[in-house]
Amino acid sequence: MSGPGPAAEKGTAAVLPGCQENYACGGSDEAAFECDECGSLQCARCELELHRQERMRNHDRVRIAPGHVPFCDSCKGGDTGGGGGGPVSGGRLRAVVRCQGCKINLCLDCQKRTHSGVNKRKHPLTPYPPPSAPQEDSSARSQVEILKAELEKVCSFLLVDEREEMQVKDEGDFVGRLGCGSDELLKVVSIFGNTGEGKSYSLNHTFFLGREVFQTSPTQESCTVGVWAAMDPVHRVVVIDTEGLLGAGANQGQRTRLLLKVLAICDVVIYRTHADRLHDDLFKFLGDASDAYLKHFTRELKATTSRCGLDVPLSTLGPAVIIFHETERFRKLGLFPEAFSSIQYRGTRTFNPPTDFSGLLRSLEQQLDNNTTRSPRSASVIYKALKALSERFSGEISDEHMAGNSFFPDEYFTCSSLCLSCGYVCPADIRRIYNRHRFKLVKKECT
Repeated sequence: MSGPGPAAEKGTAAVLPGCQENYACGGSDEAAFECDECGSLQCARCELELHRQERMRNHDRVRIAPGHVPFCDSCKGGDTGGGGGGPVSGGRLRAVVRCQGCKINLCLDCQKRTHSGVNKRKHPLTPYPPPSAPQEDSSARSQVEILKAELEKVCSFLLVDEREEMQVKDEGDFVGRLGCGSDELLKVVSIFGNTGEGKSYSLNHTFFLGREVFQTSPTQESCTVGVWAAMDPVHRVVVIDTEGLLGAGANQGQRTRLLLKVLAICDVVIYRTHADRLHDDLFKFLGDASDAYLKHFTRELKATTSRCGLDVPLSTLGPAVIIFHETERFRKLGLFPEAFSSIQYRGTRTFNPPTDFSGLLRSLEQQLDNNTTRSPRSASVIYKALKALSERFSGEISDEHMAGNSFFPDEYFTCSSLCLSCGYVCPADIRRIYNRHRFKLVKKECT
């Protein structure tokens, strides 16, 4: 049991912080995450087990490096970094000890202020290590420099334009623009959301250390037209940026249909929203996309399960969805559209810009590592899938179909031919002009 002062006063050697929860590991494992709402450093096992609970699932957690020192939990803030607290962020000082009795982290001033009484003076205190010397971080900096140099070679390219026309010649061209091996197995991540929600910015900071691989704009107007793609050299995934929903412009029907084609080839879909609460557009988009996905892609999905010998529901073949919600308030997600293999809510709060995307990246890494039903495939397979969808579902969409209540009405995916007398509609899927309709004519009497 330690005395009233921290290790800095007594000269005790500080150690690397271990897990402060003791929930699954017994306190023996090294801390790997910090949860702001739990107020503790957690090892990987405790973080996973704790946040499986419904009431803790939306906690804001970040991955930490060895030797990380958390902020003081009791600190009311200050303008200087005095008192042995170290660096300041938003007026909060770095902790120098953790009180095992109170289960809180304390800076030197707060430790003296709150634990000078007779009772709390006897609480056991665990010291945190002093700030690392700059030279100790040289290896980490060199790794970052290598990564930045690698990212300098990455550039995005237009994959499909707003008229749903492929802008990549063939599989070889697609592989060359990505800069990957022809036999390399990849997964696909894309992002959706309303215009002006910061989708391109989110991808740049999540995958490319903030480098502007995808063009961004400081205004609320959309700067992404069509579908753009780039290769993440670290995680080895194809990253796809899409147009914003509810934007202004021509060919809105075709642009919306294009989003479902992208969704069909993705393993993980990020839905980005910056609103104060989860708005109706989000739920409506997910619901409509789910219905359209199952209705128009069921035949292909069933064929896939048959070829691969999978005895699983069709929903497990759909992409995983991560809702990345930046707000000061949280709301429980009570929706599970059938077409998606999973829906995960990832909230974050930005006390001081820039936004922390590490939690989103960790959720993405967990989904990308899951190969239960969605396995990585070569770039040529990804290209062929998108090209096949582009050929199957194409053609102009009249403005009258835009007046409906659905994001993805049937008219986006079926033939527009109909009998002017009786109104009988061709039930076939859309094909190119040179493809014939695959259905039997039904005789009907016109009234």
